[in-house]
Amino acid sequence: MGMWHEAADALSEAIDSEKTGRLTTDQQLKVAEIKALLAIGQELSKIHHEGINPEYDSGH
Repeated sequence: MGMWHEAADALSEAIDSEKTGRLTTDQQLKVAEIKALLAIGQELSKIHHEGINPEYDSGH
């Protein structure tokens, strides 16, 4: 299992705990931070594969 899958599984468990009120405020903030980092990673991966603006047409 890759690190992304492990992180996703761990995040799913944390979100389940968050929904049941078993996480402290600091832990809830960490879950939010991880979600943000994963979202940034997805965007960087997309830029890497497709470029910054693949649909841009300069008109030339």
